[in-house]
Amino acid sequence: MKFAAILLLLTVSFALVGCGRTPTRDIADEPLTIDGWKVLPVDSKYEIGTFERLKLGEPKLQDDREWQLFARSVMLPAKKRELPSAVK
Repeated sequence: MKFAAILLLLTVSFALVGCGRTPTRDIADEPLTIDGWKVLPVDSKYEIGTFERLKLGEPKLQDDREWQLFARSVMLPAKKRELPSAVK
């Protein structure tokens, strides 16, 4: 009985303390600015999730017209430079 009480106390203690680890943030869910987008690695720069983060970080890009302008004037030229075989 005493062992079960000690075990329960330890379990609750670890749950409250969180084993001493600090919580980590998932930067893949954070809003992204255009400047931040420009310095991303190429392998993640053109993913759908990245575009969603970019729209969150740059509210003007939520407007379809502004998004199309950004895509034509910034995104497509960058993609042609960085991934020439992917753009035809």
